[in-house]
Amino acid sequence: MTSIFSITPLRRPGATRVIALALLPLRRYSTFSGRACRREFWAFSLLAFGVLAGCYSLMMWTYSAGWVIAGMVLAALLAPVLVIPLIAVTIRRLHDIDESGWLALLVLVPLGVSVFFPLMLLPTTPGSNRFGARDRDLMQPGA
Repeated sequence: MTSIFSITPLRRPGATRVIALALLPLRRYSTFSGRACRREFWAFSLLAFGVLAGCYSLMMWTYSAGWVIAGMVLAALLAPVLVIPLIAVTIRRLHDIDESGWLALLVLVPLGVSVFFPLMLLPTTPGSNRFGARDRDLMQPGA
């Protein structure tokens, strides 16, 4: 029987692995080269969305000016912290499917998200591609 407090959380599935993957782009916030698995991208995207949604709900919790200002200040402080890692993990995710990181600019074009979203759902390119090898510590089959 294995303990739930494993020392290597990235090697086992479950909530600990997802949390570790969600926080990994914050540690590699300025790394635009290499590859990021599908789970790493979606875990961090959901984390960033949840944090900013929490700031928004703080503003809408009550209609008092104090809470609105607190939510706006918190969002203004957290958004720059989350934007650069989100761009970096997006570019690394595009590298993982053997596409150029410049495709991330599709989100700036009207209806570009409808093309960009399915790209993020594509499976990982097996083996090595022109952007490097898969990171075996983070990946499991089917990631």
